[in-house]
Amino acid sequence: MMASAYGQARYPPDVAGDISTIKSLTLVAGILALVIGVINIVWGAMLLTVDIWIFFECRKIEKLLDEGRIREAKDATLVPLILGFILSWIVVGILLLITYVKYDSVILRLEQYG
Repeated sequence: MMASAYGQARYPPDVAGDISTIKSLTLVAGILALVIGVINIVWGAMLLTVDIWIFFECRKIEKLLDEGRIREAKDATLVPLILGFILSWIVVGILLLITYVKYDSVILRLEQYG
């Protein structure tokens, strides 16, 4: 490998094309990595926002239950349940689905007590 007067390596013609391709692909990979990193930051911020909102909705649901407002609590569970499945860790959605299903048996038993 020889160095030119400008400090860049000169390659024999039979490898110069391959070196050019390697440099181009490396440049594109670096740019894509940067773009994907920015997208992940934005996506992560959005998911964090959704998770924080779900947390506060869960606190609101607990208050509704403490106040005896079971049907309102059930209704308030539906949107966090859906968003939990789609945008949060799937366990969040599963736990909220289990609670959503349990509301019906609780409501039926409470209606039996009159």
